[in-house]
Amino acid sequence: MTEDDPSVGDHYDAIATQWEAFTELPWKQRLLWPTVRSLLPEVAGKRVLDAGCGDGTYSRWLADRGADVVGIDVSRAMIDVARAAHGDHAEFRRAEMTDALDDVGDRRFDLVLCQHVLSHLPDLEVPYAEFVRVLEPGGTLVVSTHNPVHDFLVVREREYPDTSAIDGWDLDAVVRPEPDEPTYHDTEAFEIRWGGPDSSNPGTYYRRSMTELLRPLLDAGFEVRDLVEPDLRDLDDGSEVEIPAELLRRPPRSICFRAER
Repeated sequence: MTEDDPSVGDHYDAIATQWEAFTELPWKQRLLWPTVRSLLPEVAGKRVLDAGCGDGTYSRWLADRGADVVGIDVSRAMIDVARAAHGDHAEFRRAEMTDALDDVGDRRFDLVLCQHVLSHLPDLEVPYAEFVRVLEPGGTLVVSTHNPVHDFLVVREREYPDTSAIDGWDLDAVVRPEPDEPTYHDTEAFEIRWGGPDSSNPGTYYRRSMTELLRPLLDAGFEVRDLVEPDLRDLDDGSEVEIPAELLRRPPRSICFRAER
């Protein structure tokens, strides 16, 4: 990616007012979020950092269940939307997770929730180290992020699968890997132009191996307690969602895990 590419903050600023619709996609609402939710400990009375809070939808869910929540996000527009919609229930601040979370004190939280943020970060040592610092000993980290095998196939094939059946609309995704010949074991950048090749708001991501996803986590002092790859067959519940056989043959989009400090 070049210096002229939009930042992650720019990307999410542009879609902040639409983000609630993304949280309601069938795949997110009925599979990804339930998977993440199953990994959460009891949150009532707990201090929670929602790292990458977006528009505050999940911060509000946590607060409604008795948690004391601070949401942080790189997007100023997302924070503005979160404060307007949910500011009476949680605190929201702008923060870059590529840097130290200077405004967050040591051992401030019992739980850190981080949903689909790590794939935007070129390096994971700093965020994992900061999550350790802000958690109480015995505190919990729950993460969802891109599945390494899924992302490798996307960049190798230069094609995103047709997910319209589980998303409710055609993403018309155009994949631009860097370098042209990806290597699974290397951490490499790639771009997806959601909405076609002429999209003015591409998403920038970093794909990495399973080792490079988890080794910095262990090095930081976490112990993995559970790991789940959301299974599309769990969406096949007799409802209106019909999942194409091709999607069922592919690796899951996401991987979710719970770790303890």
